[in-house]
Amino acid sequence: MMIAIRHSGTGEVQFVTSLAGHGAGWAQVGGALPAGVPVDLLTLSGGAWVEDPAKVRAQLLAAVKAEAEARKMAWLSAGGAKKAEYAQKAAEVAFFDSLGATVTLALAALNAMPASVKQAKFGYALADAAAFGDTVPDAVARFRAGMGASTKVPTIAAAEAKACAALKAATTVAAMRAVVTGVTWPA
Repeated sequence: MMIAIRHSGTGEVQFVTSLAGHGAGWAQVGGALPAGVPVDLLTLSGGAWVEDPAKVRAQLLAAVKAEAEARKMAWLSAGGAKKAEYAQKAAEVAFFDSLGATVTLALAALNAMPASVKQAKFGYALADAAAFGDTVPDAVARFRAGMGASTKVPTIAAAEAKACAALKAATTVAAMRAVVTGVTWPA
């Protein structure tokens, strides 16, 4: 059993198993601490030590975000450069799609672009097409297939957002803990 003690002269608070041996000036504050609860999550309320909802919420939000990040990284390549590459390829797919309703129309618009504009708008697709010995539409199709296959990260992000919103709305520590244990992460 843990208790909190406070020194009357300094105001220092310590969490100990007994008041014995601490000398004059030390007195127990509140009742026994709840078992298994980290002391940094406790607050004194009406003479009893209870979990502080704001502190618990902050800890659980951080835990949910850390778990989501770990799960996302299982599906993503590490490093900022790879993330920038994914974003640029997605932008190239979107820009290609904006060129025309059909591949024929998009290809005609692409071929009408000056080389410098084409390079600026389709740098990855041009390099990919050159490496594979095919065309920008083929490269864009590969990018699109990769984007379509990577649905895990958005699904994880959605589970994270739902859990964080529920945590922020929860009004009791028990409800907050229930939110975290009830998170359904995608397999």
